[in-house]
Amino acid sequence: MIRSDAYSDLELISLLKRGEVAAFDLLYSRHWSGMYQAAFYLLRDQNACMDIVQDIFAWLWEKREQLEIQAVPSYLRSAVRFKVANYIRSGKIRDEFYTELAGLLLPETPGPQDFLELNDLKIIITQVVNTLPEKCREIFLLSRDGQLTNQQIADLLNISIKTVEAQKTIALKRIRAAVEPHLLALLLLPIVTCYH
Repeated sequence: MIRSDAYSDLELISLLKRGEVAAFDLLYSRHWSGMYQAAFYLLRDQNACMDIVQDIFAWLWEKREQLEIQAVPSYLRSAVRFKVANYIRSGKIRDEFYTELAGLLLPETPGPQDFLELNDLKIIITQVVNTLPEKCREIFLLSRDGQLTNQQIADLLNISIKTVEAQKTIALKRIRAAVEPHLLALLLLPIVTCYH
């Protein structure tokens, strides 16, 4: 039985390379939460973030004999950024992610963990929203800023719920197309400050 405080991360990696399941379990228990938080900070999707963490640890186990890791936390941070970037590139991000990002409120006086890139993304989203056709923009803003349901918007504007859904889809596709390249660039920075 391996005590949690008896081994450093590098010692655990050495044990893992020899197939020690207890070392793997301890590395997982030490690091999964921070990795999950780092992924969630970017994606805001619990299931996707759990999948990302699980995939990284499955890969560590499968490749354990070939591991050459000098700094475990840095290695795992990089793995999270890589997996999140692949997830974004794959186009699997939920539409709600872009709605949440569009409505993100930044503090008036950013702290050290706040990123200028987030403000840039907000500007990009605002520009995209401002270029939407009038009805599409109105529907999107009623949904995002007004927090109205599709049915409430349909009733308010005297249009069908299908029209509301179609216009929101158009808005989100345009926002996604404008934002995704910037999200990938953001991942290249050491943005996962919540995980040390």
